[in-house]
Amino acid sequence: MSLNGVVDLCGDFVVVVVFFLAVVNDVEESEGLPSLDKPGWYSQGNWPHLHQLLKTMTGNPEPKVVYFGDSMRSDMFPASMFGKWETVMIVEEMEGEGVPRSDAAETNEAQVEPQEKKGKFEDQGMKAPSAPSEQWGSYFVDTHKTTGGDEESQKLTWCCHSIHKYSTMAIPSVESIADLPLDYKFPRFSPNKPCTTGYYPRPPDSLLKKCQSQSS
Repeated sequence: MSLNGVVDLCGDFVVVVVFFLAVVNDVEESEGLPSLDKPGWYSQGNWPHLHQLLKTMTGNPEPKVVYFGDSMRSDMFPASMFGKWETVMIVEEMEGEGVPRSDAAETNEAQVEPQEKKGKFEDQGMKAPSAPSEQWGSYFVDTHKTTGGDEESQKLTWCCHSIHKYSTMAIPSVESIADLPLDYKFPRFSPNKPCTTGYYPRPPDSLLKKCQSQSS
């Protein structure tokens, strides 16, 4: 038994169902909710309770859901694998590889981001989270030297491969699509399409270079 969930034995696996926690004035309540009975602000949680709430709200036994998240482990994988929902992954690393930042994102960050958070990276001489790592390189493409060391081979990183597998599409921020019309048609990831397909407003530089090198 965990603090906010129940543990079920399922064959050789242990399944932990984490309860939702209500959030009041940006503070999590300590008592887990056995179910969700209305929309609101919540943290933690699980897919069955959220799915049941959506069915109650829409009156549809199988509501169509587009789930937004920035975590592969907590958001994209379970929503895609268990919920079979459409998933949009927020990948801020796109902004570190040539994808322009929307004006709405700049304005929103200036309005809501605490000053102490804004200065955390600057004061400590650190790069913003979206900046490419000088040690590890691109978040999307890994470059390997061949045995002779004369040529380079490029492969998708595990993170990039997971984005393509468990996400419908990827964006740098919610603000980047906020002003689009409701009937806008987004390209989606597909194993039958180039690896640059599925990113909005455009793919990261490293993926563009990878595709160009393959076609040349």
